[in-house]
Order: sequence, then structure tokens, then C-alpha cells
Amino acid sequence: MKKSTIKVLALLLLTVFSINLSMAQKHNEKLSVFDQQYEVQYIGVGQDGTKVFTVMTTAKDVETAIAMAKRDAVAACLFRGITAAEQTKATPAIVGYQVAEENQSFFEGFLALPTRNTPAGQYVRYINRTGQPQTAKEGKLYKVSLDVQVLYDDLLKYMQDKGFAKKIENTAAGKYIKPILMVVPSDVYCTSMNFVQSWTDETGAKRTAPDYDIFAREDSRDLRLVIASLNDIFSSKGFEVQSLEYLLKSMKQEGDETSFMAGDYDLDGEIAESPSDRIRRTAHVDYIVDLDFSVMQKGSQRYVTFDMRVVDQSSNAKELAHAHGDGKPSASATVNTLLEEAVLNHMDGFCNKLLDHYTYMSGNGRQITVKVKRTDSSDYDFNKTSFDFEGEDTKLGDIIFYWLQDNTVDNNPTRMMSPNVLTFNQVMMPITKVGRRNAVQRMDTNDFGTMLQKFLADNFSVPCTVYMRGPSEVWIIL
Repeated sequence: MKKSTIKVLALLLLTVFSINLSMAQKHNEKLSVFDQQYEVQYIGVGQDGTKVFTVMTTAKDVETAIAMAKRDAVAACLFRGITAAEQTKATPAIVGYQVAEENQSFFEGFLALPTRNTPAGQYVRYINRTGQPQTAKEGKLYKVSLDVQVLYDDLLKYMQDKGFAKKIENTAAGKYIKPILMVVPSDVYCTSMNFVQSWTDETGAKRTAPDYDIFAREDSRDLRLVIASLNDIFSSKGFEVQSLEYLLKSMKQEGDETSFMAGDYDLDGEIAESPSDRIRRTAHVDYIVDLDFSVMQKGSQRYVTFDMRVVDQSSNAKELAHAHGDGKPSASATVNTLLEEAVLNHMDGFCNKLLDHYTYMSGNGRQITVKVKRTDSSDYDFNKTSFDFEGEDTKLGDIIFYWLQDNTVDNNPTRMMSPNVLTFNQVMMPITKVGRRNAVQRMDTNDFGTMLQKFLADNFSVPCTVYMRGPSEVWIIL
């Protein structure tokens, strides 16, 4: 075939392709919303229940392309869902495919593009704001890239109210997806402010520990303001927040105790704990945020420098999130305002790490430590005491190990044995349980220990006591 003939054919093919592309793009806005191929990239979570996307569209004019970009961002939330990114978790589609197909006329009206004679569909109500469009002309068409912020929570609620999306408040992914956290002053901060107290441990040695019960003191005013501001910020980011100050007030009503196990549980001997240990044991939270901050002076202006971190309270003590920085100086702003300005730029990354970790735990369990101890007067020995278990004579220590295997997510805890203590590490405890009438409930280490206690009492008549040492450790005392 001659080169001239090849050139002519190539030009014809290119012309046909360009005409088809142009015709397709001209009529793209008329296609069913279910036929669209959305070019949407998820950027991240905005404030106040919003999600931010970058959308690329092509149309005959810039105005139409911008309208299509807004529509496509909403449509992606409805029908496609959001894939996981480096610092964001995956979110399923709001509307299932079958529901969308059965209600096609509604969704086509809801997502209708504006025309000369008709306004846009209701999707525009869920566009919070857009960025500056980036445009490029390709032949007779315009390619537009636009950042779009969608009022995601409002959109979800509207679809739930219409009956097109499931209400998930009473499921593990809804009611219990929010992790609970508490902000506490760090040991460094308490020491620098002399917020410490002395106590005597079980050996009679004197020790010092942070004193959190300082909110009635005049010199704790800044701390109260700062914690209150952080609590508000964490609440706006999707966390349930437990107040340290009100927890302390509740504990005071029950009376101050530093050595209480013998009296409460009728045990021989005593187990002591520091005041800070008791706070961490009593607070039913998923994460404790250790906060250190200082108010610095720069001429006539003040600014705040801060450091906050969350450490996995299981035995590996892995750091889950860490943020630090300085705020902008001001001559008039209050200390809580100074802190807010200092931390706001760090909060999205900090919170996303915790939310991702909580999502991981939802599927893989929370790592805890289970210790089974025997008192000096106990009639039971982990190696010598045995029972009939599944048709075989089995040592008590092995029975406990088998129960933990059967009731953890990965079925693979590790154990260490001494004459009086069984220690199980890497116990992956489920974070929810099914209660009465199939209600999904949050599970903590006390619940988990109580399940083991009931198993031993019901099947082998072994009496024992549960002691919740904290969110990541429980003791079973025989």
C-alpha cells in the first residue's frame, strides 16, 4: 500500500474518531447518570461532615463542565463509594445498585444538569464549595479539573430519610465505629507544674505519680481551657470524648481508694495502684491523648507550643499518632484560642491515624494482655489441676489457652507460664459483642474477662475474680 494511501486512511480514521468523541462529549450531559464514567479522585475529609474530591470532566463549554463536575462528585458518593487512601479509610456507596436501579427516575431527576429552561437537580444542595477550575481546550471541547467539597453527612442523612440508604446507627459500623478518647496532661506537663502526688506501692516504697485531680486549683485554669478546646475539636472530627474532669468528679463520689482490691473482692492480700493507673483503668476509652503544652512569651505577645501523642496501651506500646508545633503569636488571644490555632493544621493527619487504627481493630481485634493469677490460698494449680475437656483429661492452664484461642480474632495468642501466673500476650479481642436480642455492644477487657470467668465457673466450678487493669489488660484471679 502506498504511503499516500496510508496517510489518507489515517486522517480519515482520526477525523471519524474526533467526530465521535465530539458527539459523545456534546451529548454526555444527556446520558443517564448510571452510564457516566466519573473521573473522580478522593482527596480527604473536610470539616463539618464534608468530603473533598478532584473531578475531571470534558464538555462543549466550561460552564457545563463545571456543572458536570459537581454532579459527578455527588454521584460518586451515591453509587461508587470512596476507596481507601494513605490517610483515609474506605467508605461504601451510600445507595446500593439495586436500590438505584429500582428508583432510576428519582436519581436522574436528583442529578439532572441545569438547562436553559430547567434548574439543576437537588444535588446542588450538597455542594459546599468548589475551588478554582483548571481548564484546557482540546479541539472544540474544554477539559476542566475542579476541587469539589461535598456535604457528605447531609447527603447520607437525606438518602436515609428518603429510605434509599440504610440507617446504621445500631450496627457495629455505625453506633460503635466512633472511637472514644480522653485528653490527659502528660507526665512531663504535670511534673513541670508540680501536679504530682506521692503514694506507697505494695513493697512499701514511696513513688510519685501525676495528680490529675487538680481542676479546682487556680493554676489549672489554662489546662481546663486547653482540654475543653481539644475535646471540641476531637468531637467535630468524629470521636466520642470523655472528660477527664468529670471522670474525676465521678470517682470522688465513690471515695478515694489507692488500695482497694482486698476490700472490694474479699481476696487475701492487697493490690495497689497509682492514682494515674486508676484513671487509665477506670476510663472506658479507646485512646488516651497525652498532652504537653507551654505558653511562651515573645515581646508583648504570647503563643503556644504543644506536643500530643497517643500510644497503643497494649504491651508493645506502639506510638499511634503524634503531633507537635507552635502557634502564631498574639497579644490578646486566650490560651485556648492560641492552642486551637497551633493544633488545627495537625488535626486531620492526627485523627486519621487514630480512625484508621480503629478501623483496623474493627476487623482484626484489639491487642490485649490476659493474666490468670492464683492466690496463695487457691485450690487450683495450672499444671496439676485437670478436668475432663472435650473428652480428654486436660490441664487447667491448657483449657484456659484453648478458650482464648476459640474466642479471639486470630486464634493465636502467645502464653508464658509460671507456677502462679499465666500470661497471654497478643490476645486479639473483638471490639464488639452481640448481647441480648442480638444487640451489638461495645466490648472492653472487663467484658472479655467476665466471659472467661463465666466459662470456668459454669463448666468446671472454678471460682475466680475479674480485675480490669486497663483498656488493654485484664486479670483473672483464682
